[in-house]
Amino acid sequence: MHTAKWWHALQALLPAGATVAPVIVTTDKTQLTQFSGGKSAYPVYLTIGNLSKAVRRKPSQNACILIAYLSRIFHKAMRIVLEPLKKAGKDGVEMTCSNGDIRCVFPILTCYVADYPEQCLVTCTKYGTCPKCQCPADGLGDPKAAPERTRQWTEKIINDAKVSDSPREFHKECMSHDVAGGVYTPFWQDFPYTDIHKCITPDILHQLYQGIFKHIVAWCQRIVGEKALDQRIQALPFGVGLRQFKHGISKLSQISGSERKNMAKILLGCLSGLMAPTGIKAHRALWNN
Repeated sequence: MHTAKWWHALQALLPAGATVAPVIVTTDKTQLTQFSGGKSAYPVYLTIGNLSKAVRRKPSQNACILIAYLSRIFHKAMRIVLEPLKKAGKDGVEMTCSNGDIRCVFPILTCYVADYPEQCLVTCTKYGTCPKCQCPADGLGDPKAAPERTRQWTEKIINDAKVSDSPREFHKECMSHDVAGGVYTPFWQDFPYTDIHKCITPDILHQLYQGIFKHIVAWCQRIVGEKALDQRIQALPFGVGLRQFKHGISKLSQISGSERKNMAKILLGCLSGLMAPTGIKAHRALWNN
């Protein structure tokens, strides 16, 4: 995170000697029971970007903390939970560094990790459209880049729709611009230096492993044949960090994200000699992008 240009740009806006503490928030509604009332929990976790990813990802390091369980009213609850970040992000807070120095730290909401439905909920985006750009739902396959969504753009549409005579008219006006019509005051409205649309990160599990890679596997099976691909995967020698699929992959059902991740490690090598070079190049281009 510290290698990105935005950090340097943000540092230039703050007083000399200020320390940026990028706040990373994640929410994930979790189903607790299936057949006894459908109980669910809605935890909110927080960490900071000053820690390395290797530390943040380990539960034993306690680098990611639980700060709340949300109720049904998402934006109002999040506004209450994250309220202290507004003043702290604007004026800074004196904190003791690990070496004993006192630093003026600016905790700024920088990153929001969520799956697609929650990305739409957080950014007030109409479900089925992109939370990052203004591309309409029927144009998502267009390779031409669409204008980016910005905090100011979303706020303007919501504020313009507030002059409507009824909640129904407000909802209709917002939805006509691909903005969710159920939120009058987004929780991120007054956060300093924060553009919620830029905070949204890719959903690696659902967009990459359960999304793009799922289609890549289906295309490869169609081109080279399920049986031929399974034979290659079964014959793959043991390797450190590689999972052995002893029965191939064509018969797998309800494939988890970790299984697709392990499949992604070996698929390209198993295609060598089975698929034309142009097909392998297409595979690499899709996977790398």
